[in-house]
Amino acid sequence: MLELSYARLKKILMILVVAQKEISSSYLSLKLKVSERTIRTDINRLNEDITKYNVLIKHHRSKGYFLKEEQTGSLAKLKADLEKLDKKVMFDSVNIRLKKLMCLLLLTNVPISIYKILEDMYISSGTLANYIEEIKSAIKGNHLEIVRVNNAFSIVGDEVEKRQCFIDQVEDKNYKTYILGFTDLEKSIFKEINLDELKSVLDEFMDKLVFDIADFNRKNIIMHIAITILRIKNGNEITTFSDNSIIKGRIEKEFTQLFVGIEQRFNVQISSAERNYIKYHFALNNPQIIRDTEDNSEVEINKAIMLFLDRIRNNYGFDLSDATELINNLRTHITSLIKINHFDSTRKNPLLDVIISTFPLAYEMTKTSIDVLEKRLNLTFNDDEVSFITLHIGAAMENRYNQKLSAKKVAIVCGSGTATANLLKVKLEAKFSQYIEIVGLYSFEEYRKGKMEPVDFIISTVPIFDSKIPVVQVDLANFAHDSKELSNFITTAENQPLSKLFDQDLIFIHQDLKSKDAVLRKMLSALEKENVTKPEYKHFLMKREKMYSTAIGGGIAIPHPIKFSAYKSRVAFLQTEREINWGNEHNVDLIFMLAINEDDYPKIQPLFSFLVDLQENSKFLKLIKKTNSAQEALQIINSFVKESLD
Repeated sequence: MLELSYARLKKILMILVVAQKEISSSYLSLKLKVSERTIRTDINRLNEDITKYNVLIKHHRSKGYFLKEEQTGSLAKLKADLEKLDKKVMFDSVNIRLKKLMCLLLLTNVPISIYKILEDMYISSGTLANYIEEIKSAIKGNHLEIVRVNNAFSIVGDEVEKRQCFIDQVEDKNYKTYILGFTDLEKSIFKEINLDELKSVLDEFMDKLVFDIADFNRKNIIMHIAITILRIKNGNEITTFSDNSIIKGRIEKEFTQLFVGIEQRFNVQISSAERNYIKYHFALNNPQIIRDTEDNSEVEINKAIMLFLDRIRNNYGFDLSDATELINNLRTHITSLIKINHFDSTRKNPLLDVIISTFPLAYEMTKTSIDVLEKRLNLTFNDDEVSFITLHIGAAMENRYNQKLSAKKVAIVCGSGTATANLLKVKLEAKFSQYIEIVGLYSFEEYRKGKMEPVDFIISTVPIFDSKIPVVQVDLANFAHDSKELSNFITTAENQPLSKLFDQDLIFIHQDLKSKDAVLRKMLSALEKENVTKPEYKHFLMKREKMYSTAIGGGIAIPHPIKFSAYKSRVAFLQTEREINWGNEHNVDLIFMLAINEDDYPKIQPLFSFLVDLQENSKFLKLIKKTNSAQEALQIINSFVKESLD
């Protein structure tokens, strides 16, 4: 079994496995919201953890990190164990058994005996009754019914709806697992089809299209064609499916070749209706192949985007109107949505919940401004599409704020002469160029006489005891050791605002509160009492709560306002005696209420990642629920904050 030293290593390994190409340290740094120094440390530790697999993470100087197997088949073994590591994909889980039963009922041509279900799935008749009720509820949206004939069950309804319902069940919300390979559930259902061979055929075809296709969408296409082949083999064909000439003419030839190849390899005959069905799902997952429409010219789309960004600027004070990359990305995305709109369908975003919880402010900005795009372009943005737009807005904000986070100004004080000072400067710039800007080299005498220009801190080769600003002493002879201390100083200084967010006076343990409103009132009152929030904070917070549940999973909620409305940045924490409903069927007992001052926002971005990660941190959840005092809770929270930043 694969064992990793800490949670972040799993994320890095997953990225490298899925990418199957070089990944830069800067990308990993941005993705995981840690420094490149930390990434290098993580990679070293990860190599130690996976050494038994005969797989090594290597680094290409100009391209980045990649996985290299030292022995044939070793990488496949690592991938398999990585998949097993994720408990969400355990085959014997209740969720998987339920999915398997639903899929069998959707695909069968004859009713399945109750006794066979009980025997094959090792469940009781009571559990089966519960499963049937859940299936009834799940298939209702697809206009399907589950019927019982004597002592057997089957699902009846339209063939297209059956297939869509099947895909909805097979599709794993854990997108990383979904794209990593074929799950046990998929293999058991498609045992008559060589899924790896089908993937190879489709990958070859999709690579010819030139257009980029996301891994999630590739997997969707494979699943749709797999279900098509299986249903045709079992005599369940679609008889009519409109073409609407959706595919660009120059690609039709390639599609014809693809269909012939599938027919020959898998011994099926694909009718014109089934071909249209496959092309439809290709287009839905890759809108670039859809014919261009006359709806909404590029000029009109650009106008709508600028009005959308104007709304964000007017409401939130973020001016993104000059973000060229953002505008281009929005234009491309909206053009795709317009194309999809033509055949009355929608796309799923596998990262919906993750995006909302990771970029809460970007989501608020998008959600409250999206009506500008809807009205101007006569479009409808569901939650999935809003989250896609949020990704673009969030990325632009991150980029804008990263630019604002300038390097610390540093002076070098050296008592050994100019040559030594210059050598130290070279070493420091090689290691810490992204964190510090060396503005001058000074002798100790120059420092003593006050000839130094203003800086954030001093790096000195001699002891300095009278400085009013921080001093880090280094020794060239022991630079490797001292540079670690300096690194700790820099990163700690950079993340200082995070350590000040939590206050004992804003922590409440074992509160006997029975409703969401009672919790909000208690926490709002505490923040007001400590002079943290501005008068409009409550209004903006309640407005946010009406939009979308702030519960993020793991029994955690993070209520926050839609606009910056705090005099100073603080996070209030409240633990309830028992779980309370937070909306959208989410129950919570750990509430973090965020009050963020606009000036602090660039420096506390790790806070959002920290809170999202807590929902899966069993150690934190166990400790915090056993705590008996606000003081103890504060110590626990701060210890996990520190751990997340290391």
